[in-house]
Amino acid sequence: MKKQYPRVRNGKLEGGALPSNHIFIEEKKEVWVLCQSHLGAMAIGSYFKSAFPDYQLCLCNRETFLRLGGKI
Repeated sequence: MKKQYPRVRNGKLEGGALPSNHIFIEEKKEVWVLCQSHLGAMAIGSYFKSAFPDYQLCLCNRETFLRLGGKI
């Protein structure tokens, strides 16, 4: 069974995927991600530091995500 972990090739991250519940705000260079657990927050944080260095990661709860226009 093949693991679906992202890997680094030529300095770029490949094979990883964004969490399904996310919102990109291009004007502010922010990515809002719905996060419902502490363990998930740590994993998402480490992934975004390497995958999107120019963007600011904003973790939010369900209410904030829906207020921003996200769909669950």
